[in-house]
Amino acid sequence: MENNHTIAAELATAFTDLEKSVLRFNRTQFNTKPADQSWSAAMVVQHLILAGKGIDQVLLGNTKPTSGAADQKVETIRNILLDFNAKYNSPPFIEPKDQHYEQEEQLQQLQQIVDTILPILPNLDLSATCLDFEFPGLGQVTRLELISFLIYHTQRHTHQLNNMFKVLATAV
Repeated sequence: MENNHTIAAELATAFTDLEKSVLRFNRTQFNTKPADQSWSAAMVVQHLILAGKGIDQVLLGNTKPTSGAADQKVETIRNILLDFNAKYNSPPFIEPKDQHYEQEEQLQQLQQIVDTILPILPNLDLSATCLDFEFPGLGQVTRLELISFLIYHTQRHTHQLNNMFKVLATAV
């Protein structure tokens, strides 16, 4: 099982890679949809913001000791999110509005998410089960599984953003 330092490093790397990907887009590309039924890069980033906000409160919220392995659902989460050929619909509570977004403002919001989670990781018992949030389709998850979701979800959408950039860069 991963230790707190390793998981914190993975989270920091995932968000650094995301930031690099976001910064590749110019202002026009950032809010342009590469296809009619798709999200813009800005909408993808807003989705990540909505998914990441409040995770610190869940991590610090009510927990109980976990029966079984703390990383029991990590492999499932990884396999779902890092299957780049699979398409999923976002749960409504983290679906972005179809509107114009400011890239710099969104980067600041992403940084706030990282800045609220990284400082609390060293002292967390990652094996505890979070009671304040039920993960869609998986039920209650451990702190380790929740942070793993945040990492893999960020990696999934960074991959998506990189592909979107390639499409938009050749379209212009």
